[in-house]
Amino acid sequence: MSKLGTTKGLKKKELENLWKEIVKKRAGYKSELSGVEGKQIGGSDSITAHHIVGKQTDHLRFLEFDNGICLVNGSEHIFGVHNKRDVVRARHYQDLIIEKIGQKRYDKLLFMRKQCSKKKTDLMAAKIFLQQKLNEA
Repeated sequence: MSKLGTTKGLKKKELENLWKEIVKKRAGYKSELSGVEGKQIGGSDSITAHHIVGKQTDHLRFLEFDNGICLVNGSEHIFGVHNKRDVVRARHYQDLIIEKIGQKRYDKLLFMRKQCSKKKTDLMAAKIFLQQKLNEA
């Protein structure tokens, strides 16, 4: 792997971590589906931020907080939404997320995915924006 590829990867990971922290902070470090409290506020479960419509574009991946929802990392995220062995369970969790956020918000995210597919995102500007948002939250 080239040095440039490594640097770019690290930069995107840093942006991803900032986005996740903003989404988790917004949710009060609780699952937005079950209300389970995360370790950050004294609970026993690990909470993660999940991209609702995926992260095909940098805009949806880093800048759109409406594309995020907090889930219990194991049961709701890994063994729920991302469950590759049980697609019925995965679809059930996706349906729960859509029910929670509303069809209007979900449709908006799907529309944005199409609209943002060709736009380039300035990653340095995105980092500054995310750092400001995290400080405001």
